[in-house]
Amino acid sequence: MTVCIAGIHQDGSKKSIIAVSDQKVSFFGGLLSAEGVAQKIKHLNSDWNVMFSGDLSPMVPLLYAISSAINAIPAEARGVRVVARACSAAYREERKGIIENEILCDYDIDTYADYVALKTTNESLFEAITAKISEKEQTWSLLFCGFVSHKHPHIFVVGERGKIQYCDIEGFAAIGSGAWAAAVSLSSFPYKTSLDLGESMYAILAAKYASESADGVGEKTILVVLRPGQDIVPIMPSLPLDLIRNKWKSLPKVPHGAAEQLIIELKEIEARSKRDAKKRAAKAAKASKALPKDGTPQKP
Repeated sequence: MTVCIAGIHQDGSKKSIIAVSDQKVSFFGGLLSAEGVAQKIKHLNSDWNVMFSGDLSPMVPLLYAISSAINAIPAEARGVRVVARACSAAYREERKGIIENEILCDYDIDTYADYVALKTTNESLFEAITAKISEKEQTWSLLFCGFVSHKHPHIFVVGERGKIQYCDIEGFAAIGSGAWAAAVSLSSFPYKTSLDLGESMYAILAAKYASESADGVGEKTILVVLRPGQDIVPIMPSLPLDLIRNKWKSLPKVPHGAAEQLIIELKEIEARSKRDAKKRAAKAAKASKALPKDGTPQKP
């Protein structure tokens, strides 16, 4: 349960990725939580970083496996498709061991291969375990932020079963329980990669604040601006968080002048409706006078 958000920013030759997340950690299935204890972004190499959501235990082997996979690629060959496919392959392979450790042991099943074999030997058990795996794995998401050739920014998500979601066209992505609220916020802003850097940072932060209504998203926030070839340098929490949050909260829920304009429009519509009703009534009265007393039309 968390939220991690990233957005591409491009201002001519100055290119960056803005990343933000909460710092909340939950224990014992959500029975206990702690704020401000986790940095949910990992530096993989000089150009690539990954943010993560879900149970922390599976993230440890996944992050090690993905780090090894990325760094095994020659630097000159780290195009976005190559990197994304390598991350997906590492996820799919490591996933088997995590499923063995997290789920299959509860069924006295030793290996992932033994689980797959159940599809033909015990289909009902296979389906029950598959549903359990899907329930667990839906919370495992990895949001990658990086640069190709120390220049071009890219973001993509690797999630359930190693599926890749490329996000360069929309320019932003979000994972975790607060992802939906964050995506709505960024879509309605609307977020564009060509915004001023300050506006981009604010839009990403506003999406984080909007996501805090989701289950498990903490208020403690870390914001970083990623540059090609640089280490992670957090802007928050050194930036006064409450200052920005309070500015966001103080925004008028109804924009200045909007309510007044709606009333003006309503009055104009009502007045026009009354005029039209009078015209129809006058026309009906005129037509009624043209009829004889027995109601049959008069001959011309």
